[in-house]
Amino acid sequence: SSGINAEYGGLTAKYKDVFCNEMMVHELGLQPPSDEDSPVKNGLMTFLAFIVCGIVPITVYFFVDLGSSSGDTNFYISIGLTAIALFSLGVLKSLATYISWYRSGFHIMALGCIAAAAAYGISVLAEWATEDLRDDFCRNQTTNATVQLFE
Repeated sequence: SSGINAEYGGLTAKYKDVFCNEMMVHELGLQPPSDEDSPVKNGLMTFLAFIVCGIVPITVYFFVDLGSSSGDTNFYISIGLTAIALFSLGVLKSLATYISWYRSGFHIMALGCIAAAAAYGISVLAEWATEDLRDDFCRNQTTNATVQLFE
């Protein structure tokens, strides 16, 4: 057994590129990089995906009259559109990996939902933590304005 491990270790040390490519394909489900890959092209594609997917949550507000519609309804529509966009992004990602389209779609959607929930939770905590500061600031501004008005 130790002879096989020593021989295997020697082979992996000798053929590092082959070993790395095998690990990428079988362990991570990624395709090995090709000579045609361009960092600029990959960066532009990432930027484009960021722009397209970043616009999705606010698109509902382009098509509604904010004064006449329910804010909650718009928010829930925005959440649904964002989930669909994240799932679609995961499906597109599956084209570059050996992972099934539905697994990749749900994976990206779940990560996006977790990140959104964390951001929302942090904003709620920040609002709660600064509520007294905000109230004190507003109270002081009102008092200062009143004093200046009567001087």
